[in-house]
Amino acid sequence: MHQLATRLLLTTAEGIPTGVQDYELFNSAVKSLRLEAATLKRELDDLLSHIDPLTGVNGRTLLLTTLRELHSMVKRKVMPCSLVMMDLDHFKAVNDTYGHQAGDSVLIACARYVTQHLRPYDKIFRYGGEEFVLTIQNATSEVALGTVTHIREGLANMPVHYKEMLIGVTASFGVAPLDSDLSVEQSLDHADQALYAAKSEGRNCAKIWNATVRPAAHTAL
Repeated sequence: MHQLATRLLLTTAEGIPTGVQDYELFNSAVKSLRLEAATLKRELDDLLSHIDPLTGVNGRTLLLTTLRELHSMVKRKVMPCSLVMMDLDHFKAVNDTYGHQAGDSVLIACARYVTQHLRPYDKIFRYGGEEFVLTIQNATSEVALGTVTHIREGLANMPVHYKEMLIGVTASFGVAPLDSDLSVEQSLDHADQALYAAKSEGRNCAKIWNATVRPAAHTAL
């Protein structure tokens, strides 16, 4: 397009009439550029609609779609996948003690820390409030447990700086396989039950779901 525009400008400057073919080529290039710009804008708008505005991680609207894509790969035996429910411990106390802006700073710092310590193809979603969901690809529950244990220990040793204060934070985790024989909602509920068990055992720990885990007090998704 730039070459076409340059040619038209030089032709005009030299007093040479613009050819119909050159004009049509330039007009076609302009239309193509506008179409590409509109397409890019739609893609950016769609991407932003799936991002949590506070923490910058994936929002809940993208979670179910992602889980179904991973579930399809698990069913085809491409790879195992694990789900993790993560919840910041005593987060209400943070808001009550330091204020909601401090609570927002804690959420942002924790989300950033987890993102930085996941593999590039693993993902974090803000599920709601202080609760997040992690998808750990190509990982059994035991492998995923090792990943979240490192993250849990790192969070516990990472005070969040807010103004003149240092705010300590810990998190609890529930791990479950993305089961090919169950719906993604059921697998996520298993991770939620494991999270509830971790909190019941004192928080700042991670538990793997099994059939003996006490059902959670609320239903996931």
